[in-house]
Amino acid sequence: MKSLPLPIALLAYMSRNDVAGFALSRRTPQQHQTIILSSSHTLRRRHSRSSAVECSISDSSDENDKQTSYYEYLMSQFQGDFDNYEQVVQDRRHGLTPGEGGGHEHIHCMILPCPHYGIPKSHQDQPQWLLAAFYFNANPRQIFRFRLYQTLPPASEELPVRMKLNSLTPRLEQQLRQYSDQPCMWWREVWNLWCKDNNTENKTTINDGEWNDMRTVGLPSMVLPLDGCDVLWEPEWDPSKHSYLYVNEYAAFPDCEDSITTAGVSALPVPSGSSCHAIMEAGSAGAIVDSISLVPGKRILIKDELSLWNDEFWINDRGYDPDYISADEILGNEVRCTSVNEGMPFVYGNRRGVPYKLRRVSNFHSRKQELDSTAITDLESVFYLEREITNPDLQWTLGENYRTQEVLLDKMRLADV
Repeated sequence: MKSLPLPIALLAYMSRNDVAGFALSRRTPQQHQTIILSSSHTLRRRHSRSSAVECSISDSSDENDKQTSYYEYLMSQFQGDFDNYEQVVQDRRHGLTPGEGGGHEHIHCMILPCPHYGIPKSHQDQPQWLLAAFYFNANPRQIFRFRLYQTLPPASEELPVRMKLNSLTPRLEQQLRQYSDQPCMWWREVWNLWCKDNNTENKTTINDGEWNDMRTVGLPSMVLPLDGCDVLWEPEWDPSKHSYLYVNEYAAFPDCEDSITTAGVSALPVPSGSSCHAIMEAGSAGAIVDSISLVPGKRILIKDELSLWNDEFWINDRGYDPDYISADEILGNEVRCTSVNEGMPFVYGNRRGVPYKLRRVSNFHSRKQELDSTAITDLESVFYLEREITNPDLQWTLGENYRTQEVLLDKMRLADV
């Protein structure tokens, strides 16, 4: 099996985890709950900045509807495994290859919420932390980006929800890479590193105060903030920033049909139902960040827009080289640009402006809901996250424990170039 060819620039930057961009419910199936935005049952266009959106949670075991904030709704959706294999197969069917070929790389995204131990249920609208990793070609050992996101609830129930982006310190990243195919254990490794830094690595118990110290003091010490890269989440989409929502990405192809099916993979329409959408606070100009690469002082201009539904996550993530000097500039000729990134070489992302369209594969659940002042000796129940498969057709993308080698070869044959 051939691995997907990646642009030289993509390998040079993304494989070193040096770019700033991005690349559901924790209820069990037995609870049969559904979340519906009471003011939006379908995709909504933004008309003006609105106040908080309440969500109605219907539980078949309780006829009384409960109300939850938009922040809580977003947090219930922004977790799990997501994969764009179906998009990649469609790209290859249309002759689109990664990089200059106009297609997408095969990427997988894992988002693991920090367990809410020690946080009373009435205070779970406080800032939250989420570990994330992105890997290529259904191979968890091929992680090209780690992130630690911090979400901040809106003040006084006002939108938007702010999400701060952080890369990991080299020590934490190295620790997690040892368990790259066991993400359910990652928060345990974060705790182990925190204990080691505090000379308490042999601890066999934990209580709520110790856990919250790790969240409020330990986590900020384990990250490298990506200043200027905050993203803002709202329930409505921006018609200019999220224009990809109403573009048929294959319309230019003569054989394009409204419903294309290839090897059981259907076309990719805009999902229906409630949704969340994000833009960078920096706006259309994007943000320039220092890369963490072997090239000292190298910078990248990044731009991101995001859209999230119950079962899909679209990432319109791209990066440019802001330090590129054109031949005209070298010769001293006047260069006029009509946009901030005009003339800048692509570093990563889709050159046709089509986002990476990832479908949900799983949800992550905490084993235990809360700690108290009593020391807990079963540390596995504290840190371990359970992975609930929601899309059996894509579970093979989770790694070797979820497939045979024959299945992998058969699936990747359709995604190969």
